[in-house]
Amino acid sequence: MIMRTFSVLFVAASLASLTACGGGHPASPVQPGSASSSSSLITDAIDHALDKASASIAHRDITISSHDENVPDARITPKGDFLIAGKPVPLTPAQREEVLAYRQQVMQVVQQGMEVGKQGAALGMNAASTAIAGVLSGQPEQQIRKRVRAQTSGIRRAAVKICNRLPAMMASQQKLAADLPAFKPYADMTQADIDQCRDNALNDNN
Repeated sequence: MIMRTFSVLFVAASLASLTACGGGHPASPVQPGSASSSSSLITDAIDHALDKASASIAHRDITISSHDENVPDARITPKGDFLIAGKPVPLTPAQREEVLAYRQQVMQVVQQGMEVGKQGAALGMNAASTAIAGVLSGQPEQQIRKRVRAQTSGIRRAAVKICNRLPAMMASQQKLAADLPAFKPYADMTQADIDQCRDNALNDNN
């Protein structure tokens, strides 16, 4: 789930990189202002979709999965109910508070991921425009790549900040699993997952 929060950024960055690699001229002339208008429409649409999702997430169940495909998905409701395969798990008041605290932690990571996605989409489109302008003006490919990477490096650092939240989430998972045995199959985050998150956020090849 966490890794998907970077998908918009990586697709946008990849678009910019692919554009920078193109050595030919466009098949049809670029009309002044058309590229910026299209970029604005795309980023506005992404912003609207993410804002809508952000507004609704507080009122929806959060689905959590296990690495074990034989374990059914579980859900945490806004009231702190913990359901496995749709069936509620009995909770003490203390367990419910802990489940709600974990839900809030997940929501904060998702919300931050949405913000990074919005920023990444906008920066990715700007980087693509930079690459196109560089190709049309005959700039060397190395120079174009350097400018594109400079524009996307900030958003990658912002993405790493999400990964930096994961150690605390892993600790919360382990504590919740100790206090609520039914949660144990879902407390499967590892240090390798955290390292992969950081690598995916910073790797220029993504």
